[in-house]
Amino acid sequence: DPNHLSRLMEKLTDSLTRGKGSASFSTDSINVKVSAPTVPDLTVVDLPGIIRTSTAGQDPRMIQQVNSLIESFLTQERTVILCVIPANQDIATVDILERAQKVDPLGERTIGVLTKPDLIGPGNEEEVMAVLLNVRKPLQLGYTMLKNRTQKELAQGVTSEDAKRIEKAFFQSHPHFKSCDPKLFGIENLTTRLTHLLVSRIQAELVPMKTEVEAALASVRAELKSFSSYGNTSGSTERQKMLVTITQEYVRHLTSVVQGEYRDRVIVVHPQLRLYTRALGVFEEFRNKVEDTAPPFNDENFVQILAAQMDSLRGRELPGFMSAQSFYMFMAQYVEAWREPARAAAAEIRALTQEVASRLLEVLVVQYPLLRDAVRNVARTVLEEAHQNAVKSLDDLLRKEKDPFTVNDFLEQHINKLRYDRFESAVANAFQELQGKSTSEKGAWNAAKESVGQALRRWYRSTHGVNSASNAEDMSAILEAYWLLAAKRFIDNVCMTLDKVVMGDVARRMQEECYRFVQDDEKLSKFFEEDVKILEKKKELVERRDRLSKASAAMANITVRRGRTRQLRVTVTIGHYGLGLSLAEEGGRVLVKGFRPMPKGQNNPAQEAGVKIGDIMEKVDGLRPGSFQETIDVLQRCSGTVVLTLMRN
Repeated sequence: DPNHLSRLMEKLTDSLTRGKGSASFSTDSINVKVSAPTVPDLTVVDLPGIIRTSTAGQDPRMIQQVNSLIESFLTQERTVILCVIPANQDIATVDILERAQKVDPLGERTIGVLTKPDLIGPGNEEEVMAVLLNVRKPLQLGYTMLKNRTQKELAQGVTSEDAKRIEKAFFQSHPHFKSCDPKLFGIENLTTRLTHLLVSRIQAELVPMKTEVEAALASVRAELKSFSSYGNTSGSTERQKMLVTITQEYVRHLTSVVQGEYRDRVIVVHPQLRLYTRALGVFEEFRNKVEDTAPPFNDENFVQILAAQMDSLRGRELPGFMSAQSFYMFMAQYVEAWREPARAAAAEIRALTQEVASRLLEVLVVQYPLLRDAVRNVARTVLEEAHQNAVKSLDDLLRKEKDPFTVNDFLEQHINKLRYDRFESAVANAFQELQGKSTSEKGAWNAAKESVGQALRRWYRSTHGVNSASNAEDMSAILEAYWLLAAKRFIDNVCMTLDKVVMGDVARRMQEECYRFVQDDEKLSKFFEEDVKILEKKKELVERRDRLSKASAAMANITVRRGRTRQLRVTVTIGHYGLGLSLAEEGGRVLVKGFRPMPKGQNNPAQEAGVKIGDIMEKVDGLRPGSFQETIDVLQRCSGTVVLTLMRN
């Protein structure tokens, strides 16, 4: 009963907009499914009218809400747009035609429908005729005019069949419309035109739709697989076996991510699980922090401050002898600056391992939330203990580094290098001073030799004399060489310690702790209670999988009927964002399934050049690619202009 349906829709509308004001709007949709054994599947969407200004009681945001809703449907390439326009309205003020032209510039899916012809004002008939005959505001698919039942006729109970006869009689007797092609009028002609358009659109879209359905089906199946149970949990023995199975699977994956082995599919599709790769980033940051603590050994002010500090620490050393005690105290001070970066790295590695361990549970143990929480707590306890052990090891490393020691000849070599570099610098400075002397002095060998000699003697007295400055200069070189050696050693030792103590042992320790649950059947019973939300999600996925399977089977039985084809060549000027084509593979052929939207409202190059949906690509610049992927590769390498050889129905 149509009247009952109308009342039901009004009731649903009131329910959706309740509490939002008398003049309100809701983005929720009302879905009405009408079934009959002899009709095809068709979705009709009745969008709200376009609003330009808000009235009293209306939320001003309603304009944007309505516009966004309309645009969301218009932009879908599989939507056929019926632009319904009252014939008694000035078409220049009709906004829907501009919107349709924007999303469908070639007009391949837009049909104009003129209504209310009985309300056209006297003298406006010629203007309406110009629109109907596709002269004014022309559309690729043209216009159709309808005369629907008036409110009076609806109240009188005029049936749809009677309405068709009234409509036909109206146009046949109208002084202006009776001379026009009868195919421009009536609901039956509009139905015919829509049927032809739908068939052609379905023919063009069937192949990409098949591809999309298969991709969606594969995605749903993969998601369902992630919810799949590891087995039966009805009995105590089964639950014990289940816990062991899940623990082994979890530990296997955790071991892989700790060791940096990412061959398993779970780790491949979840890059955040790649623990060792992310840990390397923490190690790199730690190295930078330690290097940032390096004193400014080559700074003149540093040497002066060092000389003052050495004087303040001087004991019974004879003049000319450096104090080993000073060296040890300076190095202890520098090493202490490494404590904070080392502890920060330990905390980050612990947090990172905890995060990955938790994420891995979310992936592998989807349906058992209580078991996830229990294992997560185990990980937290294990990592807390590991972190404490790591901090103790780091403190021990710091204590060792504060007591300088090495048998590495790097120290000797680097001290000699630093001293030689400083001598080289002194020689260069001496000759630099020589260049500043007068030409007569520069020309005489003795004068040049004396000038350079004076400069080198000054340098030698300042760096090798028996004084505080000389001692500080030499101490600076020794400190710099040993600091570099000790810093490199400390960085490596800290990273290896965190790798072994925090990450390396976590999988084994967690396995030991999780196996303790095996003998506690009360806990096991709770662990294997499935999440209600997960069960609902699984049910939804199963229903969606079944729908997609039916759709896939139905489309597999549809044969795309192609009429006569012709070959044509289209020259496309490639834009900054490429050709703008969306391609699909059908039986080894490359099919144009659509056009990619261009940024900033730019025209699509391929669409503008005349490529159409459903075209089969034969050649690119005269060459026939051997496969679908080769076609993609060839098109991506093209620049400037490209000639496409197409087959078209």
